[in-house]
Amino acid sequence: MIDLYNYFNNLHLKYNPKEYSLDYLQKEPVPYLVIDDFVPNDIFVEAQAEIACIPDHQWTKFTRKGSLMRECKLFSNAPILQTLTHCFNSGVFLNWLEALTGKDRIISDPKLVGAGLSTCSQGHFLNLHTDFNWNEQLHLNRSCSAILYLNPTWDEEWNGALEFWDFERIECLVKTYPMPNRLIIWDYDERLIHGYPQPLACPADQQRENLRLFYYASNSTPISTPHRSLYWWDDKTKTPFDNRNER
Repeated sequence: MIDLYNYFNNLHLKYNPKEYSLDYLQKEPVPYLVIDDFVPNDIFVEAQAEIACIPDHQWTKFTRKGSLMRECKLFSNAPILQTLTHCFNSGVFLNWLEALTGKDRIISDPKLVGAGLSTCSQGHFLNLHTDFNWNEQLHLNRSCSAILYLNPTWDEEWNGALEFWDFERIECLVKTYPMPNRLIIWDYDERLIHGYPQPLACPADQQRENLRLFYYASNSTPISTPHRSLYWWDDKTKTPFDNRNER
């Protein structure tokens, strides 16, 4: 666990976001970045192995217009996965993500609305779609997404590549296969059509596994005039106040 926290705390040294930012911002149809072998291999192996330890009752089925996958966001039986999720939602990672994307005030979602672990088996697929734009629980607008692939192996002949299409849904512009320990990050755009629409042709004993994280833009309106903590008290008005001249 400590090694995982240390890894994320030093992420900016391994992957300097300023060095990746220009390439990220020039990508089409939306800015995106792919990093292979993202987490240390021992952590990846442990996290991947925990998927089989999650009991059936903690999984739900996602079905929409023929799509089918299993989803889970309860990791009580998977401490490495839980810690990995916490790290992706941490302030350290958000600072790194802001430097990469050029976005300010990115907010993570500890409730994992629509996010978390997902698996897809032989014959299943995820239809082309555009993502939801609003987190109703947090009342925040979508900003960017990240996926870490956790399946232990993958062959391109099995299909399963995440496809980014042009905004007119005419042509697939990007295909990113779910290779083990591959991270992909991309900007949210309400026009982005994506998915993996071809049925998986993997063996029956293999599945497409990934951890999904969604991030949001903080653009709330304060309900009262913003101020820092108030340590001074006005006995006449019986109200607290600030004194910028004292420390």
